[in-house]
Parts: sequence; C-alpha cells; structure tokens
Amino acid sequence: MEKLDKKSLMISIYSFGYQKNGIPMNEHGDGGGYVFDCRFLPNPHHDPKLREFTGKDKPIKDFFSDYHPVDLFIEDCIAMVEISAKAYIQKNYSNMQVSFGCTGGRHRSVYCAERAAKKLSAKGYQIQILHQEV
Repeated sequence: MEKLDKKSLMISIYSFGYQKNGIPMNEHGDGGGYVFDCRFLPNPHHDPKLREFTGKDKPIKDFFSDYHPVDLFIEDCIAMVEISAKAYIQKNYSNMQVSFGCTGGRHRSVYCAERAAKKLSAKGYQIQILHQEV
C-alpha cells in the first residue's frame, strides 16, 4: 500500500455564522470539502455570562466539555474529512476546505473548528484555520 504524504494537502478549516457572512467561498481550484452545521448543539449565546466569549475561550470549552454529543459530532466530521483527504492526496489535489457554521459564528462553530483542526493536525495533516466572525 502506498504511503500518503499528508503534508501535501492543505486542509483549510473555517468557522462562520449563517446569519453573518454565510458559508465561506472556496478560494482554491481543487474545490470540494464539507460544510458542517453546528446549530443543533446547545448555544452558549443564551447564557449572558458566556456571550462575550468565543469558542477559543476556556469558559466555552468548559461549557462543551459537559456535552458528550459534541465530541461524537467532531469525531464523525473528522472521519468523513479523512476519507476525502486520502482521496484528494491520491489525486494530487493540494487543497481541501472544511467549514463549521452556527448562527452567529462565535461559539459553536469556532469551538468545533478549533477541535477538528487540533485533531487533524495531530494526525499529520497540514492545517490552516480561519474564523470569519472572530
């Protein structure tokens, strides 16, 4: 079996708000990728003490650490991304875009994008992360 060079593919991970700037445009010629909707997750925005934070901040990380389905969701997203990433590498594509969206683009999507980026990076993929609303 041929060994894949995971560093030959740049996976650009975006977070965005559906009610703000919407789904990010794909700037790369290879196209393709995924858009994951995080709006089913509990929304920290509804807690006035959490509103000012983003998905990169400890209070939001703590908020989601108590909600096991978010871990399952992120793991499932990563599994799908990896299937496509391997095919992209075999086809000599250089870019793949993965986007996580929620209502405002500050809490849920940022948290999921950050977690997915960290996990994919740990697996050896080259990652670029961009938060549209933060």
